Amino acid sequence: MKPTIAIIGAGLSGLSLANGLKEHASVTIFEKAGGVGGRMSTRYADNFYFDHGAQFFTARSKSFQRFLKPFIEKQIVQEWHPKIVTLEVGKKAYKRDWFEPHYVASSKMNMLCKTLSKEADVRLNVQIAKLTRELDGWFLSDSYQEERYGPFDWVVSSAPAPQTQVLFPQDFAEHELIENKKMQGCYSLMLGFPEDLKLNWNAAKIKNSPIGWIAVNSSKPLRDSGYSLLVQTTNEWAESNIETDQNTVQALLVEELGTLLQRNISDAVYKNLHRWRYANTVVDEDLENNGYCMDEKMQLAACGDWCIGSHVESAYLSGCALSLALKKNIKWK
Repeated sequence: MKPTIAIIGAGLSGLSLANGLKEHASVTIFEKAGGVGGRMSTRYADNFYFDHGAQFFTARSKSFQRFLKPFIEKQIVQEWHPKIVTLEVGKKAYKRDWFEPHYVASSKMNMLCKTLSKEADVRLNVQIAKLTRELDGWFLSDSYQEERYGPFDWVVSSAPAPQTQVLFPQDFAEHELIENKKMQGCYSLMLGFPEDLKLNWNAAKIKNSPIGWIAVNSSKPLRDSGYSLLVQTTNEWAESNIETDQNTVQALLVEELGTLLQRNISDAVYKNLHRWRYANTVVDEDLENNGYCMDEKMQLAACGDWCIGSHVESAYLSGCALSLALKKNIKWK
């Protein structure tokens, strides 16, 4: 009989972990959202599409490059070649260069995770709020439906560090490490326009502004949709405004964008704002781990990009590292 494992979160780390364990365990994934992907997400409204989380990803490790190869061959993942510039209020824009391939999933950023999840047992719209250990294993409680799931031999959280910290018991072996992981927020402003703004670039890195990044989202591969801009704040600005009224935040960002672009953007026919509370990990070189957290005695573990850094590749590597550790070091019943 295969051991049973519950994974909380259907982002890339959780799905990579599930993929690595599929031949060795019976895995169930619980995702609070209505779809998979985590921060590799896409929002769509009318004929506009917005990759409002991760904007792109790189592949610097051989492991991640091998993983991506079949998806690139099937065009589920494609390289993005935008004309990219640096913008600053009062100064002339100048061209930037990318010195390595930058990828996106097509036709939406969540397509990579959607493909990975096709053969997995994913329970959507289930927010796990409590873990309870009983004689026959772990049980998970859903805050929405007040249902219980289990028993499971192991529970793995791929949620952000602050959420994992709250979920796991205080005597979890690496609780202090998780507690010391600092994460920062980010706002994503989504704007849809009735026609092309005819900017002479597709993406821009912003200096000395609450806004850190602007992308013509509709310029990405296979985005056959209405003209859309995706605007993201700096993590520092978001942190200092994380509890600010959301309408105020949106108005401030729209005004700042107009100043940066030196044009009136009031003709946007779609406007929306998304707040990511946990978008970036502050890397502390003194906090070292193996790319995951694990307590063999309690049969609890955690993975996620925050275990390594803040990138899409970090999420994949963390999930794979935990998969190998579980297969190698755990004495299955």
